[in-house]
Amino acid sequence: MNTPPPQKPGYWIPVCTALLFVCSPLLQAQRNAPYYNANAATLRQQLAEKTTASIQATFREPDQFNKEAREAYRSARDRIGLDVSEEISESALVDDVLWPFVQKTHAAIVAANPEGAATKVILTINPTPNAYSVGDGTLFVYCGLLAGLENEDQLAFVLCHEIAHYLLEHATNGLVREIATFHDKAFKAKVKAASKQEFNRNEQLANIYKNVLFKSRYHRRDLERQADSLAYRMFLKTNYAPGQAQRLCALFETIDEPLRDSSLNVETHFGCARHPFQAGWLEKAKGSVWADAQALNAAAEKQMQDSLRTHPDWRNRMQWLEEMAQQLLVGTSTKTVSGDPYAPIRYLSVLESVDAWFSVERYDKALFYAVQYQQVYPDCSYFKEMEALALNGLYTHLQDHSLSDVLSQSAPDNPGKYNRFLDFLNNLRLKDLLALQVCSLDAALASTTEKTEHGLMAAYFVALAQDDRSAMLAAKKEYLSKYRKGRFADVFQQAKK
Repeated sequence: MNTPPPQKPGYWIPVCTALLFVCSPLLQAQRNAPYYNANAATLRQQLAEKTTASIQATFREPDQFNKEAREAYRSARDRIGLDVSEEISESALVDDVLWPFVQKTHAAIVAANPEGAATKVILTINPTPNAYSVGDGTLFVYCGLLAGLENEDQLAFVLCHEIAHYLLEHATNGLVREIATFHDKAFKAKVKAASKQEFNRNEQLANIYKNVLFKSRYHRRDLERQADSLAYRMFLKTNYAPGQAQRLCALFETIDEPLRDSSLNVETHFGCARHPFQAGWLEKAKGSVWADAQALNAAAEKQMQDSLRTHPDWRNRMQWLEEMAQQLLVGTSTKTVSGDPYAPIRYLSVLESVDAWFSVERYDKALFYAVQYQQVYPDCSYFKEMEALALNGLYTHLQDHSLSDVLSQSAPDNPGKYNRFLDFLNNLRLKDLLALQVCSLDAALASTTEKTEHGLMAAYFVALAQDDRSAMLAAKKEYLSKYRKGRFADVFQQAKK
């Protein structure tokens, strides 16, 4: 068994010691709600401060830059540090299962590839399927990625890829290249000349910057191939299944479309005996006029799509990895993945991802995924409770005439079933949203005998919308007796003011 490498002194806080966790992720994956610990904010802040300091130390001003370029470089570096610090302090997940799991996978990679020992992993609740390397050795992994993966082997290749970006210094060199480009004398001269043109000035300026964009994107695609090449060699040194690298590329074609093969019949899901579904809720929402424009621009969109991608097309990457495999796998193990030991990790990641959409007030996304995951995890009351909470979020904003802030319109780049879902939500009135809240809450309460934190809050909000003071006080009393320091406790503190 691989052993973790020594930690960099003064940087990384050992998870098990700092948080008093027992590091056995799969044995601990028993909770049926997103992780919450009121004291976790302190650890997130420590991680944010140390990462910011690391970025400042790593991104050093090139000696060849003039004063203007050096100032621009410092400004960009500070912006990176601020963005990273905010992401960590607001969304880093320092739980007792998922973070140790990701760290364990990272440790196994580093044990086989000691050159990656200076890297470290931060997991965030971000629900999008992504991971990236900052440049100082910090690797970000999003819960949305964990929710979309099939096994630990795929996670391992993602981490190898991001470690490769760090070892190849892609982020640090990229910043230097960006600053150098826009502060180059010849480039500035072109911009100045175009700015003085009497005719077509804006078009000429746009073409100058578009040319830089295309060159940058193609260069970054080359960097992705470089990272894949090094990552695959690192991956082969581990005990993970080599074929999962290619499988990951195939998976990424649809990883941002969870449950795309499952049906979402709003007419059968929403409504109940007390509040039956209404046919008018499925009318095409007014203002959805993008279909004609989409048809007219489809060819141009298809032509531009690949050129503007940061990452190479996943099919091309898979072919590239298969070619590498033919060269490098001769005489090596053909280990395969059996069973589904990753299932508890995927489940908890799904919980965190749905909750993250709710936390950032993307109530349409939270509702959509909560409904879909009920099909996958029918015994988990959380998804039914989240359905009621997300509907309440929409209700509150419609009441405040700010529904457009939290509810999207249908768009051509959305899956068809999601556009139909958005049209459905945009047709609902206040009374409809309240009625559906009641139906969802009834379903949630019927699915469990336990009064959960999310269930009690859903009950409180429904009672508030119905102006049922007795039910409000009962839900509040029970919540505070069980979850005085819970994630929603501040709701009642604000209500006192």
